[in-house]
Amino acid sequence: MPKHLRSYALLFQSLFILPMAQANEWDWVPRESLSEAQQATLSQYCRGAYVDSWQVIDGDNTHLLADMIYRDEQGTLFMDGAATLRQPLSQLDADSIKGVPGEYYQAKGDVSLRAEGQIIRSDNAYISSMDGNQTAQFDNAKFLSHKSRIRGEAGEISRTRDGLIFIKEGFYTTCEPGENSWQLYGSSIELNPDSGFGTAKHVQIRIHDIPVFYFPWLRFPLDTRRQSGFLFPSFGISGKSFTLSAPYYLNLAPEYDATITPNLVLPIGEADRDDKDQNGQGIDIELRHLSRYGETQFEQSTFYDENGDEATLRKFTTDQRLTDSFGVGAYLEDNPTENRVPEANNTSIQEEDHYERRGYARYNLGNFSSNVQVRRFQTPDPAEDKPLEWLPRVSASYRYADTQYSYRPDIEFTDFFEPDKEGQDGQRAVLNQDFNARFGNEWGEITAGMLHQYRDYQLHDYDNDQNNRASVNHLSYYLDTSVVFERRFNGNWRQTLEPQMSYLYAPYEAQSDIPDFDANEMEMTYAQAFSHRRFSGNDRIGDTEQVALGLESRIYDDNNVNRWTLQGGQVFYLKDRKVGIDGNTGEVVDDSTHSAVLTTAAYNGDNFTLANHFNYDFDENRVDLAQSALKYTPDSGFVFNLSFSYLYDDNEDDMTKQSSFGTIIPINDNWHFFHQQSYDWVDREQTAQVEGFGYENCCIKTTFSYQRWRDNDGLFDEGVFIQFILRSLSGVGRTNSDIDTIADDYWNQGKVGY
Repeated sequence: MPKHLRSYALLFQSLFILPMAQANEWDWVPRESLSEAQQATLSQYCRGAYVDSWQVIDGDNTHLLADMIYRDEQGTLFMDGAATLRQPLSQLDADSIKGVPGEYYQAKGDVSLRAEGQIIRSDNAYISSMDGNQTAQFDNAKFLSHKSRIRGEAGEISRTRDGLIFIKEGFYTTCEPGENSWQLYGSSIELNPDSGFGTAKHVQIRIHDIPVFYFPWLRFPLDTRRQSGFLFPSFGISGKSFTLSAPYYLNLAPEYDATITPNLVLPIGEADRDDKDQNGQGIDIELRHLSRYGETQFEQSTFYDENGDEATLRKFTTDQRLTDSFGVGAYLEDNPTENRVPEANNTSIQEEDHYERRGYARYNLGNFSSNVQVRRFQTPDPAEDKPLEWLPRVSASYRYADTQYSYRPDIEFTDFFEPDKEGQDGQRAVLNQDFNARFGNEWGEITAGMLHQYRDYQLHDYDNDQNNRASVNHLSYYLDTSVVFERRFNGNWRQTLEPQMSYLYAPYEAQSDIPDFDANEMEMTYAQAFSHRRFSGNDRIGDTEQVALGLESRIYDDNNVNRWTLQGGQVFYLKDRKVGIDGNTGEVVDDSTHSAVLTTAAYNGDNFTLANHFNYDFDENRVDLAQSALKYTPDSGFVFNLSFSYLYDDNEDDMTKQSSFGTIIPINDNWHFFHQQSYDWVDREQTAQVEGFGYENCCIKTTFSYQRWRDNDGLFDEGVFIQFILRSLSGVGRTNSDIDTIADDYWNQGKVGY
């Protein structure tokens, strides 16, 4: 008898690879009745969990329990009244059970078959346990899988002797009891545990019992084995078009696969039918290969509009770690269709002014690192200036540091190429060496250092068709000091006070013959005041003799969490600066005797953060820089974001003066309203606007929003965006890739793992 009872468990393992249906409350425990550990595993939107009370019993014996048990002369076993047939791996309960041990069992009335993590209930059940003919059939069945939270219902469930499972008129969902946000229904469903896949005919996806999508035939996985077949399609609706994508997955080999996605874009409204470059069909291709060294991926998106014009984007990436220290890789983007981009695109490639093509090799060992890189670009628009290319760039660096001394040499060689053949290009060799000695203890330190910067150029001037050479050999000296004071207050809270002083001497050296390949002037902030370099990149060596004074205070709570950071300082210049980004050097480019007053204030709370940078020039009575960012996210689900950025420029048209406001407001436990607006105070116009609603529970999440924004061409566009996810099934919808929106923030707020 134990032999045929074990077949019930095998049946269970096959049945419950598939999800389940209709709301019921078997083994359902509300959130408030769960332990703290169990509640921690739930999303904030889940009201409870299925808790399996089944326990496997020891031994191989079979236990029979009923109001009356007897066996007739032919050997048929009868169990009437609260009949239970229990064995180590499963338990069969019914009003009555009859059968011949080793041949079959027939159960009637409130039938329940239970195993670990699984339940199936029905009105009637027939189970054949004969060797070579182990079949089972359940009428009006309901089933539940505790771990996957999948429940379902079917008119009939049957299992053949070769392991195939048939479900007639059945559906499943992962929604909680009493909640039918979504269901997947099939008139007939066949499951093949051996292949790991199932098929269904006349499939409907129902939202709150309303059919919203229909598929004549659908193939879906039952386990984690990779199989070729259609993945769930996605549907997108914007203010202008309806998009349909139907991906097909190809499991070509254990180490490589492919996904092919046909796309269809149809216009919505008569006015949009004239915009034929946005309507049409296309196909996306993704190929992946995984070796023991790394991953390689190829993507292509092609779209044909109604006029037959093609738009294509391609991307190839590979990164291979050949040894623990040595690796190679490539990153190649391509747009071969004259600055056109696909209207429907499910790949990671986006529209860009310049498409990068890069190959590299790296070698790292301990504190030594090196890299060789070739970088080129494709610029589809011939009117655009092409970026400088590296043919190649070779770099290496080493880091040595102990408690007192530090030495950091960096070398770099770059062969720059100007594709437009205008201005200058050429070869640049760079050597940067930073050596310093530190003396200090727990209450203060002094660091004295020297920065050596060497540049050598072999240049070609296309305008004059001449070659020339230039070099710079420069030494800078610096002395950094700081003292730390500390006090305790309010129990275990503590505050630090750290006065800082930095002296930097970088003598002037003529650099008029040196081009600007990658130099940028760094924005003056409190942190930059104590930097030893005025410019980023390697084409400008800033001259200065300056003293930076600063005062920094940090406040820590009794858990040693940094709550407040306050900084204030100023740079005092002892000499005029003669090196700028543009033009010849030698003339004074900045004769101010001191910088603006540089301040920073930041607060880090449990659900509230605030960061401010504020620079004020008292000589000119003006604000040079003002940046603020506030984020408030209490546990209630409310989100409030506010930011403002102001950067002064002598040319008012080049000033930056922008603000952004966004909020997510809970309406109830499931509904949220979100709003965002961005405003440019220089142009006096709103640059982005988003309003919408979001809904989320334990098994579905959806957003509906209106969005208006400025596109890459500087023109305003608008659309209505719908997106929803059916947990454990599929994502449906289309997001706006042109801007970062509060709708995207809301989409990532929920803790449900979709």
